[in-house]
Amino acid sequence: MLIPMAQRDPLETIAARFPWPAERPSETPICWNMDYGGRRLITDVITRRDVRVLLEIGSFLGGSARQWLTASPDVIVICVDPWPDLDDSRPLIDKHKLGRVFRGQLRSAEGIYRSFVASMWNERSRVIHVRGTSADTLPTLHALGLKPDLVYIDADKRGAEIATCDELFPDALISGDDWNWSDGYAFPIREPARESARLRRRHLKHYGTTWLIDDRPWTVRERILQLQATPRSVAQVAESFISRLRGRTSSGRAR
Repeated sequence: MLIPMAQRDPLETIAARFPWPAERPSETPICWNMDYGGRRLITDVITRRDVRVLLEIGSFLGGSARQWLTASPDVIVICVDPWPDLDDSRPLIDKHKLGRVFRGQLRSAEGIYRSFVASMWNERSRVIHVRGTSADTLPTLHALGLKPDLVYIDADKRGAEIATCDELFPDALISGDDWNWSDGYAFPIREPARESARLRRRHLKHYGTTWLIDDRPWTVRERILQLQATPRSVAQVAESFISRLRGRTSSGRAR
């Protein structure tokens, strides 16, 4: 593993604490990237700011992690995810073409985890995978000396991890997904992101579904990209509201 000199000891310790399996699982690798727009905001930061260590909270099958690795040959990605077995609370999986094609594999015992390992096996020299919830693993990673340059959150859609990352990794840029995700009434990720930007006195940038709490102001390039993404963002907002409202029970609670 190519580890930056400044973080060699912590990353080697973390990699030893959370090793890859000895052999690649027999599951078929799945190249599944749930990119609904805006990730150029993140890849530009990786390439232009010399990001060397990226902490990703919520990795699924590694589609976004692969984007970060492609953006720079020097970045190391730490993927945090419990990789739980699928149940009926994840209907999106079956709605996606790849979810239907690999339904048996993904819904088998350990199917998500083994599929992630199989899919990211060839990138494991630059990926540390940490299996567990963010509540359990982030304090552990901090105690082991992790100091990420950038954090990308794609987890519970409500931003519970944002305040934790502010506390544990105050020097890191914080970013994530789900800016346009609605629970049928509001956009849960937005308030904690705004609060983090306010407390840090940083700039909250967003376009598409992606957001970034940045220590630098908007660039002309970023504003142009945001404008280009506006029509799609409006459509996503409408679709998100409609989808969530249709999924509500008579008591008003999401299924």
